[in-house]
Amino acid sequence: MSRLQRIWSSWMIKLAKEPKWTTVFQSQDEYMVSIQRLKLEDEKIPVIQFNQRDSSYNAFGYIYLQVPTEMVEKATQLIENE
Repeated sequence: MSRLQRIWSSWMIKLAKEPKWTTVFQSQDEYMVSIQRLKLEDEKIPVIQFNQRDSSYNAFGYIYLQVPTEMVEKATQLIENE
């Protein structure tokens, strides 16, 4: 096995072990994202905040909350039950 093949296979193994993340909430309002993020973190659900807002004007784009795919159902229930 060549060095490149070993590197490639090690990366594929790492990617396979990484949790798959799914977007469960998106908003342009930073305070709404913060509220939802705190609700999820209080229930011990890992959350990634992904900011796609324009840095110059803050008028375009969304902020996304992502959770591991296996926790999507629980996270969605928490977000919908305000």
